[in-house]
Amino acid sequence: MSMMEVNPRVKDKRKISILWRTELNHLLERNDLPKYKEKSKLFVQEKLLEKVPGEILWKQAYEELFERDYNTIAEEIETYRKNRRKA
Repeated sequence: MSMMEVNPRVKDKRKISILWRTELNHLLERNDLPKYKEKSKLFVQEKLLEKVPGEILWKQAYEELFERDYNTIAEEIETYRKNRRKA
């Protein structure tokens, strides 16, 4: 069995659910899709699954995970919450 074989038990909806909203936003941008700012995280996940071919989406998603910065996420969350309170 090669290292690149697909595990049939892993569902795409489950895989994409581990991405943060900022990572999903990067994927939307990279694939020239609307930002869907007023939509839920679940909506954005479904749009990515629908609009981006799997071989492209998963390569990009893995790159996002590899680049994930745990030090800045707290700042991003706080900024997001402050902006939501103002609206």
